Amino acid sequence: MKQLEQTSCPKGMEEHVISKRFPVSDEQSNAIWHNLNLRETFVDGQIFPYRVEFDAKSQNGPFAEGELNIHHGPGLSAHGRIGKITSEYRILQYFYGSYVLSFRWIRPVSLEFYRHSGAIELKLRCYVRPWMKPIWQWGNDLFWKYFGISFLWKHKDGEKRELAS
Repeated sequence: MKQLEQTSCPKGMEEHVISKRFPVSDEQSNAIWHNLNLRETFVDGQIFPYRVEFDAKSQNGPFAEGELNIHHGPGLSAHGRIGKITSEYRILQYFYGSYVLSFRWIRPVSLEFYRHSGAIELKLRCYVRPWMKPIWQWGNDLFWKYFGISFLWKHKDGEKRELAS
């Protein structure tokens, strides 16, 4: 999938897609999808020294199509534009120059979320050096296993609920 903000896959890199599916109940799906589309979920939920910022009047409230953002910290500079948003799909398209660890190793292209009956799915597309792919896959497997999307499913009082298995 070619993005207007991104180049074609550079020589010496390959497109790699991280795909994760998180089983959830329909009730959980509604709450998670709502939170997944709010700026404050990402602005307030970052672990220091990482940050997410939006080029918007407020760092709270729902995303708007075309809105710019950046996720940054040591070894990370992922800046992009919020693309299409529907009740079942959202995409963040990363700009040329975004990187993870090094611009020469991993270049994010897009982050897509899908809302299915009984699951939330994510697809992270990147250009990756072939030798880095197993490390990148392992790191994402570990990250999503421990962090997942459970932070998006909370009671109004902030107490976490268990996700469906």
